[in-house]
Amino acid sequence: MQLTTITKDKQLVIPDDTTAEQWADIHGSIMLAKRMAGKWLKASREYGEKNFGLDFVAETEVQMEFTLGIEVNDKDESSNAKDKSKAIVTIEGITQSFKLWQRKIKDDIENWDKERLGRALSLLEPIEAQARAIRERLNAE
Repeated sequence: MQLTTITKDKQLVIPDDTTAEQWADIHGSIMLAKRMAGKWLKASREYGEKNFGLDFVAETEVQMEFTLGIEVNDKDESSNAKDKSKAIVTIEGITQSFKLWQRKIKDDIENWDKERLGRALSLLEPIEAQARAIRERLNAE
């Protein structure tokens, strides 16, 4: 039996002589990959951040998404609005940007003057208020 392959243009090729049992194994593996992809991506990101840094992971992932033609999937259940704005702003993107910002300012923030600290605080307060509201809802249940 010839092996199932994926072509250069990312098409799955299942040989014509594949049995029903072999197809079921192939299909089950594909379904498992679909189900586990999010967990595997998270584990890979965590490894990358730990070993190579958030900046490297973020830049690499953006380039890979562009190269692979990956777009935001509007069908995914998420913590974002159900309008077109989620293609631009997502809670996951905000979190990643925040981590990047934190890393960039961590050594410098001690030297910020009151004006700069106040500006940063005023920008962070809506996020803090939203987190508090979500926490209260979680604790109420």
